[in-house]
Amino acid sequence: MVFVSKAVPLKLSTQPVHERILDSCRIHAAANKDAIVFIDAETTTKKKLYRDVEPTVNSLATALVKLGFKPGDVAAQAFPNCPEFLIAMLAVMKCGGAMSNASAIFTDYELQLQFKDSNTSIVFTDEDRLARVRRSVAKCPGVRKIICLRTFPLRAEFPENVLDFVELTQTPDQPINVVVSPDAIALLPYSSGTTGRPKGCQLTHKNISAMLDIAQSHLETEVAQAMFGKEKPTWNKEHVLLLLPWYHAYGLNTMLETILLGATGLVFKKFDTIVMLNRIKFYKVKLAWLVPPMLIFLAKDPMVPIFNVAPYLKVIMSAGATAGKQLCEEVQKRFPNAWLCQAYGMTEMVQFTTLPIFEHGNCFETVGSLGPTYEMKILDKEGKEVDKTDTVGQLCFRGPTIMKGYLKKEESDIIDKDGFLKTGDLGSVDQKGRVHVTGRIKELIKVNGMQVPPVEIEDVLLLHPKVKDCAVIGIPDEQKGESPRAYIVKKDHTLTEAELSDFVHKMLSSYKWIDTYEFIDAIPKLPSGKIQRKKLKEMAAGGGSTENSEASQSSKEISERVGEKK
Repeated sequence: MVFVSKAVPLKLSTQPVHERILDSCRIHAAANKDAIVFIDAETTTKKKLYRDVEPTVNSLATALVKLGFKPGDVAAQAFPNCPEFLIAMLAVMKCGGAMSNASAIFTDYELQLQFKDSNTSIVFTDEDRLARVRRSVAKCPGVRKIICLRTFPLRAEFPENVLDFVELTQTPDQPINVVVSPDAIALLPYSSGTTGRPKGCQLTHKNISAMLDIAQSHLETEVAQAMFGKEKPTWNKEHVLLLLPWYHAYGLNTMLETILLGATGLVFKKFDTIVMLNRIKFYKVKLAWLVPPMLIFLAKDPMVPIFNVAPYLKVIMSAGATAGKQLCEEVQKRFPNAWLCQAYGMTEMVQFTTLPIFEHGNCFETVGSLGPTYEMKILDKEGKEVDKTDTVGQLCFRGPTIMKGYLKKEESDIIDKDGFLKTGDLGSVDQKGRVHVTGRIKELIKVNGMQVPPVEIEDVLLLHPKVKDCAVIGIPDEQKGESPRAYIVKKDHTLTEAELSDFVHKMLSSYKWIDTYEFIDAIPKLPSGKIQRKKLKEMAAGGGSTENSEASQSSKEISERVGEKK
């Protein structure tokens, strides 16, 4: 049975993303020449005006064309949240290229993997990350140039293949005669899908523009009711928190939606709790897009009631991972006047596929209802469609935001023959059409709402000369949601946990770091060689050391049988 959205159908735009965002900047600037698009949350003296966005984009796009960047090419950027992130992305799109956003905290190793896989030719970054990016690019012959934003007070000469970002944005702009198709790839974010290593999600201009239509409609109807009541919405007078990293689909879309509405975004380079509370109070912030770890802060930190920000926040929306009922109730006690709601989506679907409905009240046990234009089916363990409400199975979605596919065609079966994307998440739908997410069948670990594929950490651990075999699972963690735990088979008995930690910290971003290690005799595997993560989770739930344990002995037997089959 296919469940169809009950929302009012929308007429979706096919306008290329960059044209749509630049049109919005032009409209807001015309209404108020001093309209501010971004304020740096840390200093508040650094501001970007709506009227300055388009000229800067045009100049940078002209410079890119002169550098040989052409339609179909891929650029990447490793920036924290900052105005230059938006400028670079729109300039690349205007040239007919695709932008592959990378985390500002990625290590050399992680950047190198993404630059190579995406066939990146130009990389944008800042001086704080330049050394790291240059080390990565040294192993990526396809990268021709690095464009760097100066952030150090002392001006030093850049190396030969590094260009100054600001100097390029002062290039006299010239017409760029590129017609961008709605089906052209606009963004190439990396996601681990339902399992495996990070893969490039091919998101078209049509995909992203449809998401912006859906999100904008939701903000102007459902969210506006909670923020403004019966009064006429005044988005151009509002300040919103842009806390979430823009390289992530959720964070990026909140930034773009802020621009479409004409609001002012308070831009956070990192999550600073005191700065956040200060800005909510000073700017009387009504809307906050958050993830569950930020809800934990709101619920438990003693500074929250001291700042007395409860009177200001009218909407607290959480996504990225589901928040539990108890946590939501704790937040609600501190923010009794706020609409506390949850939404659901994936990078492969641009952002949200389910959205909360205001008249349904707070979302403590649901992630809302299907957004406009979406359809959903739920598959049972045998892969058959569930035809009843309140029946748990794998959630699958179809709609205009579903990606074109992965760049290198891995997991091509993630989208079935009928166009439904299999999420790897378990859930159900109730009689009111509200979607409930109850768990995951996929292997991904969700740390602070961020995807952590076990296989990516395992690849790194296996690079250590003293590691013979390994496996990684996620275990429940009150603060993070889940926490990575590694099971290690030693090749050299002198290997220590400290040695492994140092190695992993150099190779992977902090949210992928392993919190606990267990040394065992063998990794439990099926005859096919596939790691039995369920067995490891049972071992973890049992507690205690697993080395030389009965479980470990059974693992050894399995490994031996695998060896016989080879």
